[in-house]
Amino acid sequence: MTLGDDGAVMSQQSRTQRALALVAAVLLGLAAVLTAWSAYRESLTSDLVLKNYSEQQATIALANDTYSRADQQETLETSLFLQWAIAISGGNDGAADYLVQIMSEEVYAAFDWWNQQPEETGPATPFAAENPYFADVPSQVLLAEGTALLEEANGLRLAAEEADAVSDRFDLAGVFFAVVLFVAGLTTVIQRRLIQIGFLTLSVIGLATGIAVLVTTPTWSALS
Repeated sequence: MTLGDDGAVMSQQSRTQRALALVAAVLLGLAAVLTAWSAYRESLTSDLVLKNYSEQQATIALANDTYSRADQQETLETSLFLQWAIAISGGNDGAADYLVQIMSEEVYAAFDWWNQQPEETGPATPFAAENPYFADVPSQVLLAEGTALLEEANGLRLAAEEADAVSDRFDLAGVFFAVVLFVAGLTTVIQRRLIQIGFLTLSVIGLATGIAVLVTTPTWSALS
């Protein structure tokens, strides 16, 4: 082999090295940008997880308070019904009229419907499902509000779990990009061409896998 041939070989190797270094630099740049983007999206999604869980706890607390008020109201309505029923059955019209005055319209409607039912076939108390006015009494309204709040809390829990799963996918994509940064970085310091090519191939596979995870993650491209 002549000096000219040696120079040509060295020149060819030099061009190959530069090409591989350029590929490594491109992979490093892409991986760095995508790592930053995955971390940004993961941070926003984690905030959403915390927000939903916090709102869930607040909503559950509100639902429990509403249920407590419903129990208190139900106790009051039951006591009021017993006094009213005793006054009606005892012919104490004055007491019955007074009790009617302090009742809400919804409670009186439920009591009046019950009072008009046949004793043999009617419900034992106004607090029965067949009473068309029962759902409108304050205790039942509060009970319905408490149930709606619990359903809302459950929706917030599901939203938090969904956001948490999305956050995990951003973390997974970030892991692939971090591997690319490490492997492609090694390529720049290793001189053996076959090893460089192997590392670059591994970097390309890692980058493609990370991108696939990223772009199949909901809201991955959103800025906020």
